[in-house]
Amino acid sequence: MLPFKRNEKYASIAFYAFLTITASAAVFLCILNFNTVTETIRKIFAALSPFTYGFIVAYLCNPIMCFYERTILSFKNAKKNMRAVRRTLSLILTMLTAIAVISVILYAIIPQTVESFEDLGSQMNIYIKNVQTFADELVQKHSGTILGEHHDTLASLLAEYDISLNIKDLFTQYYTFIQSGANYVISYGGALVGEVKNFAIGIILAIYFLYSKEKLCAQMKKILAALFKRRTYLNTIRLARFTHETFGGFIVGKLLDSFIIGLLSLLVLWLFKIPYYPLLSVIIGVTNIVPFFGPIIGGIICCILILIVSPADFLWVLIIAVAIQQIDGNILGPKILGNSIGISSLWIIIAITAAGGLFGFTGMVLGVPMTAVLYVLFKQFVENRLRHKNAPVHTEFYKTDPPCSDGLDPGIVFIDKDTPVPELTLDDDVPDPQPPQKRPFPRMLNKLIAKNEKKFFGKKHK
Repeated sequence: MLPFKRNEKYASIAFYAFLTITASAAVFLCILNFNTVTETIRKIFAALSPFTYGFIVAYLCNPIMCFYERTILSFKNAKKNMRAVRRTLSLILTMLTAIAVISVILYAIIPQTVESFEDLGSQMNIYIKNVQTFADELVQKHSGTILGEHHDTLASLLAEYDISLNIKDLFTQYYTFIQSGANYVISYGGALVGEVKNFAIGIILAIYFLYSKEKLCAQMKKILAALFKRRTYLNTIRLARFTHETFGGFIVGKLLDSFIIGLLSLLVLWLFKIPYYPLLSVIIGVTNIVPFFGPIIGGIICCILILIVSPADFLWVLIIAVAIQQIDGNILGPKILGNSIGISSLWIIIAITAAGGLFGFTGMVLGVPMTAVLYVLFKQFVENRLRHKNAPVHTEFYKTDPPCSDGLDPGIVFIDKDTPVPELTLDDDVPDPQPPQKRPFPRMLNKLIAKNEKKFFGKKHK
């Protein structure tokens, strides 16, 4: 009997052919049983929802725990290793902080917001009459000066120009739209009650994740190192770190920024005695989470609401909303977020529009950091391709490339194969101008504290 000789070439071909056939059969079966597959996937995600909640809670609470662990409970002069005690106390303080923040939102802002909305509905007829009276007074005072014809009411002015407008129907339909939207939100919130059990389990898992985060990360790295080559392993870890820095810096910073903007709006609107200031401040704070479009949407909603309730305060609300968003855009936002995104406004608009259309509000929030990650990856891919071609890699060079006088016949649109084309080298590259660096708020705060520590405490702490 002849000994069996293994042919590596044909073995590889057979293996890849088997994988291709198996994958094709699996895709074909999934298409034939699409409903069953989607239902199975939904059940899998539902079963994994506690882990998802736990990861999200742990990810959002991790910066708070790091703050307590590294700043408040540093124990630098301890004679023995206090890591376990420090981690336990930091975790307890983190959970108490999260509970305190959630309690403030639930027991202070939400009840007042619901009460404001209910009162808004009950007083709708009075508000409509106020708006009509306000509009009639404006027409009565200024119609003769502006139009040269005196009118006593807005209806008579519109009738003069054959314009039909029923203010009561307009605002009634507008409030009906708001009410239907609110009922949808309430019913959706009622459906979320079923997730309370999963969320409670997620909180327990989050505590374990936070307490053992270094060990869990090490175990995940160990698995990746066993499965992949060293280069793939390093690239995966570097991608994960970059994604964490981008998402963590943006999400945590944006939540903190929106929370501060909501409190600032609550204080300013309360000082100016604006009606329904809790409802307006919640709208401003929540919509501020969405980059770029959020503040605009929140300001428009607040102005429309206050126009219905108290037209005399419309200008004040408009000025306050614009002023707060200017403070956020030029002072507070850059200090907290720093350069965590690193993409232009055009890409932010594209990310919000595309991701919002696909995934709704969640897409509008997460689309920006995801686009930032994809943008950097694609940018590195393009620059690596250019380096392989020994071509310039910086964008500044391509602003003037190719020059108008490139030495070729300007009458020829397409260059044929026989015409020599001048090649580029890395020596022709022009570096991009470096934008001024903006330091994130925590770094600036620590620097300020360290600079004035001797002045405040009498001596510098080691």
